[in-house]
Amino acid sequence: MQLQVRRFGPDDWEPARAARLASVRDGFGEDSDFYREQAAMEPAAWRAVLAEHVRFGAFDGDRPVGTACWRTGDDGDGQLYGMWVHPDARGTGLADALVDAVVAAARELGSATLSLKVEPGNARAIAFYVRTGFVADGDPGPGLVVMTRPV
Repeated sequence: MQLQVRRFGPDDWEPARAARLASVRDGFGEDSDFYREQAAMEPAAWRAVLAEHVRFGAFDGDRPVGTACWRTGDDGDGQLYGMWVHPDARGTGLADALVDAVVAAARELGSATLSLKVEPGNARAIAFYVRTGFVADGDPGPGLVVMTRPV
């Protein structure tokens, strides 16, 4: 594997689109409304997303194998979202590199904390996030688990 993580700018809409569609395909399937919605986005919409949000892609050569994003949350601090690593690339350290990239961007953009949401049944993801410094923020309840960490 020849893995690299890079930040996308508005002109990188094509590789950003490829990474996002790969993640949505893996998580929801090509027959899902969410996949069709993402696939139908015009280049101008991708450029706008990339101008407003910080998005990283992970690649094995030219093949997208991971992605993670940062945006300002409602409280003014940062949110990690859209985290995905292709099953073939899990356990390679790529997820750590993506989180490190998001943490560095959050720090650069003035966030004091970083939060994320994860499905309560996704024990592997929760264990990973704990290992990278996130802690559950209160009672997870029946919905998504909210986790935070200092930047």
